[in-house]
Amino acid sequence: MTQKLEIHGMDNSTMVEVVRKMHSDIAIPRIGLDYLPFKDVATEEVTWDIVRAASPMADFRAVDGESKIRGKRAFDRGYADVVSISEKERFTTTELRKIREAGKLPTVDGTKSLISQQGADAERKIRDSLSDMKLSIDNRIEWMQINALLGTISYAGRVKFDVDFAIPGNQTGVTPTTAWSDTANSNPLEDIQTWQIQVQDEFGILLDEVIMSRKTLNYISQNENLQNVMQYTIPMLSVEKAKEVIEDNAGIKIRVYDAAYTDIHGDNRTRFLPQNKIIMLPSKEQMPEGLGKTFRTGHPLADYTPGYYTWQEPKSDPYGLEVGVGMDCFPAIQHPEALFNADVWSL
Repeated sequence: MTQKLEIHGMDNSTMVEVVRKMHSDIAIPRIGLDYLPFKDVATEEVTWDIVRAASPMADFRAVDGESKIRGKRAFDRGYADVVSISEKERFTTTELRKIREAGKLPTVDGTKSLISQQGADAERKIRDSLSDMKLSIDNRIEWMQINALLGTISYAGRVKFDVDFAIPGNQTGVTPTTAWSDTANSNPLEDIQTWQIQVQDEFGILLDEVIMSRKTLNYISQNENLQNVMQYTIPMLSVEKAKEVIEDNAGIKIRVYDAAYTDIHGDNRTRFLPQNKIIMLPSKEQMPEGLGKTFRTGHPLADYTPGYYTWQEPKSDPYGLEVGVGMDCFPAIQHPEALFNADVWSL
């Protein structure tokens, strides 16, 4: 593997700088790092390597073939179990030549030459590709973090593995007595308060934050029990008013979350958090140390500096260059007893 990209202005250090400055959260609001922030560590016990994938969420590949990783104990140790996530793309000789030649012939008689314009377009294509690959990795990280908050990460691609973060059985996959979509008979406020008391009695932890979809919040605003209680103080129970009522009466903050990613063809959107699920958890005020971390370690291609790394590798017959972006990280839940999730209506 060569140390530099043989193209104008895009050596490996430049690529790293470009990638680390890119921000993709405008298109897809992410919340995973709010609850499982990065923690840089010096080493890892299990490292997963990369596999080529064009999917908007990066794939996994084990270094020595398919493997399984199970259980919570590995995450309680002083070093991280890390998944290496990566994306790469191949560029042809023609694209690379345009960039090289653009650096040698920027103008002709004081006028920007055609090859210079083509070179700028080719270089922009590589930068856009780096941005797309970073987005793919960010999507995979968000997918891991949300699934960790739900209690399990199950992956069945080229590598098959399952991680159980040991959320107590009576705090995961819970269903209310009456589905919240039955707005005539359900009681979301009572359900939330009951679940809060359950966890507080068991572990002394107040769950004062809940993540839910907008559709779930809509069902709450249409709930007849809630509307009957509030009819004299708030005759019109709008979505925002319903949110305020739940927050005030249960002492809980509602966070609406509907982020999704697209498939390889851009045809289907899949939610990181299923629309009918809610996650209840303590705020930073209740648990300053947090629920856990996303352990991040350095990669050899970045001189073992934690964070995004880039690499390149020339290919022959036909000649081209593969350019990639990656990160080594994996979430760890250190307080699974402080998490609660429920399927509050059926999809």
